[in-house]
Amino acid sequence: MKKLFITLMLPLILHAQEFTFQQEYDTIPVEIGDWSPIAPWTSGNEKSTPAFCDLEADGDFDLYIGNGGGFIWHLINNGTAQSPVYQLSTFAFENISLGTAGGVYNGSAGPEFCDLDSDGDEDLFVSTSEGLIHYWENQGTMQNPLFAFITDTLAGIDYPGVGFIDFCDIDSDDDFDLFTGATAYGFIRYYRNDGTAQEWDFNLISSQFLGISTNGYSHPEFVDIDSDNDFDLFVGEGNGRIHYYRNDGDSANFNFTQITNYYGEIDVGGYSHPEFVDIDGDGDYDLFTGCGAAMGGISPGDLYFYENIGTAELAQWLYVTGNYVTLDIGNYAKSISTDIDADQDQDIFIGNGGNYLSFYENMGNQFQASFNEITHQYQNISVNGMKPFFCDIDADQDPDLFCGSVRIPSPPPPDLYLYGNRGTPQNADFSLESSSLVQGDFFVSITPSLADVDADGDYDLFLSDGLDGDFFYYENTGTQQNFSFEYQTMNWQGINTVVPTPSCFYDIDEDNDIDLFVVPWNEWDQVWFYRNIGNQQIANMVLETQYFLNIEIPSTFSGIFITDIDSDNDGDIFLGHSGGGILFFRNTTGDTAAVEPRLSLDPLHGIQFSIGPNPANPITWISYNLPYPQKAEIVVYNLLGQKVATLASGLQMPGQKTIIWDAANYASGQYFIKLETEMGVTSDRVVVVK
Repeated sequence: MKKLFITLMLPLILHAQEFTFQQEYDTIPVEIGDWSPIAPWTSGNEKSTPAFCDLEADGDFDLYIGNGGGFIWHLINNGTAQSPVYQLSTFAFENISLGTAGGVYNGSAGPEFCDLDSDGDEDLFVSTSEGLIHYWENQGTMQNPLFAFITDTLAGIDYPGVGFIDFCDIDSDDDFDLFTGATAYGFIRYYRNDGTAQEWDFNLISSQFLGISTNGYSHPEFVDIDSDNDFDLFVGEGNGRIHYYRNDGDSANFNFTQITNYYGEIDVGGYSHPEFVDIDGDGDYDLFTGCGAAMGGISPGDLYFYENIGTAELAQWLYVTGNYVTLDIGNYAKSISTDIDADQDQDIFIGNGGNYLSFYENMGNQFQASFNEITHQYQNISVNGMKPFFCDIDADQDPDLFCGSVRIPSPPPPDLYLYGNRGTPQNADFSLESSSLVQGDFFVSITPSLADVDADGDYDLFLSDGLDGDFFYYENTGTQQNFSFEYQTMNWQGINTVVPTPSCFYDIDEDNDIDLFVVPWNEWDQVWFYRNIGNQQIANMVLETQYFLNIEIPSTFSGIFITDIDSDNDGDIFLGHSGGGILFFRNTTGDTAAVEPRLSLDPLHGIQFSIGPNPANPITWISYNLPYPQKAEIVVYNLLGQKVATLASGLQMPGQKTIIWDAANYASGQYFIKLETEMGVTSDRVVVVK
């Protein structure tokens, strides 16, 4: 598995380079069912809205995913029209930010591409739940897009609750009509284009097209699913299902018949956003649908993929995966790790929205982790709000489980649960020992962490609550085998985060006392670092920074754990994300190769230009990487210096690229393949044999 060599991967240099961390997205594989997500270690994609588009006219579809944070992810297709190979390029396509963190619109981003002005290239439209449609005109070409922001109110449309859109020439008059879904009542609004293919003129024809009303968050999607030359209608909705309306009319005179409100028996949990595309080039449409977390249930997944194993006339859907791009538990990943099976590596558990535990077993080893999703209902342990923390509280060599909870309304206060492990280090068997382990003036929720903060050989207890972010401290006055928690203070070390805060202790500076990290769930990008300037017996926590890590995209966090995932004697950081995913930061402190500035190296450092197989018989692959958007040209020359082929030319997006050269029509012999970019020129020889 290759690392993502894009600007996201630059080392994160902190505190005058005392600590360095490198954020990585795909270096630790995760297997979910029979599928390996493309980039498992991301924020997750709450309320994902996919759009496929061949924006660069290279014959295959790139993937764009809007989300509830108001951003658009871009994944480049480095494969072919028949066999896509996606690589994450950016979390913020065109630097679009329409959510709370980076914009003023406070809404989800729903991207849609359409050549609305008939100039031969795709323009970009992004809808939000604020009722606006943002428009970026493509002022480039088919091969080299160049977007210019035009307006945030396309055609003057400013209707509260307009959430998701689709363009479709529903009346076959050679221009695109506009359909908008509604977030509140699930209506579909129909705007007929009374202009031309070059100059649109949208007029509202119906504010409740076909009388459609779902339970909210309607997302219209038009496609000719039965190959009868007219557009059928599919509508995603808030409960995760899809409505299907068959067009029994013709291309100029639509006549829709509702067939089902549970199409294909597909249920993605919440907020279904259907997108049809022939992803494998077999002549029929496949189905992708975005999703969001369902209220009060287990709803993992970031992007669902259903392969059409039927025909162009009669679709038949085969479920492939619900995690096409990344690991995503739904929302608020309350993550923690422990070696649950005594195989000397760390496994991962996540408190999920169904109030259960999701379990990811480490099938690799202590040096190279590799996780498999096992279950979302680990041992059927269920706690409202499920905030897990593992700790061997009775010194019997296996981890026990503490669970913080949520109680609304409150008072009465939320409870702390203890599940004792009565199995073995290899085979855990948890049973409830207490549903109210300690008493305190808690409000709404509590989040536990444990550490031996006074070096007396047993674990002390810390709780953050949901009212004022108080940090409760209970000293363990018992023994390693028989704990006894005694309340000391609700404001330990003067720490207060205003909101409930996941925390963990770890000796990050290797001075033989434990430091403290906390992540306030409503503070964007913040990982607070308290350095312990006391000693092992008497802690003295001093807040050094609220931004210990440089986070690529605005984020809030619902979990944190630090563990040496690669056994290199330092702590790596995993952050549970409010979007349902987990971010991974590898500790590269002291690794000069990992933190050396790129500019001090060869100008072509990072390009990674390679050719293979070599000799070519007659096909070879040219691979290279671009660290940022730039013009690049790949040309083939013969021994006489004559240009015989141009394989790529023009502006290219960052990321890993792979191009095929089929030399079947060229004579055997030696050729030179040259890559020229803004960073310089490099070339290599290839031998063609037949």
